[in-house]
Amino acid sequence: MVKKSFTMIELIFSIVILGLISVASFNMLKGMFERYYESSVITDFSISSQALLDKTSYLMYYRIPLTVIGYNPSNGDFKRIEDVNSDDYSVVEWISEAYDAKLHIKNNIQKGYSGFIDLDGSNEDTLTLLAKDFNITDVNNTEKGVFDENQDLNDTVAIIFAGRYDQGDESATEDYKNAYGYHGNKHKKVFLVKKFTQDGNDTNMTMQDDIKGNKIYSNFFLADSAYAVSRGSGLNENADCIKNLDIKSGEFNNTLLIFYDYRPWLGETFCADPNGNNQSGKVSILSKNTTAFRVRAVGYHLELKVQLQKPLYKGSDKNISVSKQKVAF
Repeated sequence: MVKKSFTMIELIFSIVILGLISVASFNMLKGMFERYYESSVITDFSISSQALLDKTSYLMYYRIPLTVIGYNPSNGDFKRIEDVNSDDYSVVEWISEAYDAKLHIKNNIQKGYSGFIDLDGSNEDTLTLLAKDFNITDVNNTEKGVFDENQDLNDTVAIIFAGRYDQGDESATEDYKNAYGYHGNKHKKVFLVKKFTQDGNDTNMTMQDDIKGNKIYSNFFLADSAYAVSRGSGLNENADCIKNLDIKSGEFNNTLLIFYDYRPWLGETFCADPNGNNQSGKVSILSKNTTAFRVRAVGYHLELKVQLQKPLYKGSDKNISVSKQKVAF
């Protein structure tokens, strides 16, 4: 007798076996996709975190020593970076010298500025400092190119003396809160320039601030902007400068931002500062999915640490994470 059809039991067994094979195949394909996606995200995080640290450490390389602070956005307090021992001081700020203009002098002595003062040619009584090899036009044009400013040079830059070891005036630590003008305080160690006058290859700087009674060093930094780097957590998400950024709802806290083109010695603070009344400057996104960013002082250097993290998929309890660190000399 020839069997012409499957029995019900045989059909059920066949369906069960096919179902088991399908489930196994789906789980295998799902695992393969998750491993591929995880590997892809780790590679992307590794590249972007390295680029982030390289860019930030490059900017910090031109920081003016002693001006680096940790800032607590929740209460407005700040400390020297050397004294920061709490993650509450989540914003790192520093004042930078006008390095773009200073680099010009390496290629052409008629451009840029040297950063040196002729003490014999200076006159404290008339508040005049003679800056050697200082081209006003080139420095001014360079600053406008960097910050897109329409202001004159004396409205955008100031003088900070380099001190004995190019680390800054050590006396600044005696009253640090009032040394550089941070967050509404005085700027006793930042000297504003009233007028620049070209004198051959040199420039006479007529100071607005009284330099008498202060140590005048032969080496100076030409300060042109402060910088601040921070995750969005604790900052003012509704600030006008933030509204123009490509940040989706819920992403702000884990977005790493860099603020620039503001000048503490003029009473300004960065544009998303939740404290103060004179927010100014510009902002750019450094990275997203940034769950940690920290800067600590190690001797005369700065140690930067960053962590990028995101869920394997929406709703997953497994995270993909990459952490890196670098030293800014």
